[in-house]
Amino acid sequence: MVKPRLDYGDAKVSAHSARVPSGAFTQISQAQIHQIKQSFTMLDNDRDGIISRTDLQNMLTSLRQQPDPQTIDKMMTQIPGPIQFPVYLTAMSSILSRFSSKEDLVNAFSAFDNDDNGQADAQELREALIENGVSATAIDACFKPYLKFSLGKVTLLYKDLVEGIIV
Repeated sequence: MVKPRLDYGDAKVSAHSARVPSGAFTQISQAQIHQIKQSFTMLDNDRDGIISRTDLQNMLTSLRQQPDPQTIDKMMTQIPGPIQFPVYLTAMSSILSRFSSKEDLVNAFSAFDNDDNGQADAQELREALIENGVSATAIDACFKPYLKFSLGKVTLLYKDLVEGIIV
């Protein structure tokens, strides 16, 4: 029997060797797989096909962070090593597959859209999110690019927000 192969850009991965938990690959789009490949390439600073402690340290330093060795150790143990692309893809697919689809997010936001025009009352939505444990700082940072100010009312262009966060 021939083992099927999955195409992830430049990487070819045997379906049996990838060990995908609960169909995570089938729940993300080809565009997301492409983005995961790009992020792996960016993280693999020395281009040896493995994300190492040094690669991770370099990436965090480029983001102006100064993690201590214990933080790097903790991060490296989150994915069983060595962290080659198939392992990274499996881990990231598992994480991404837990997120809601565009349609689910738009439907959730539409509950705050009284005029059915793709705009939700930003203050009402913000209060509901805060009541459910989301920090005001996180909400404000996420909403800021998608706010519309008109006649003293602030609305969230939620369809644009969803398009901006989900590929």
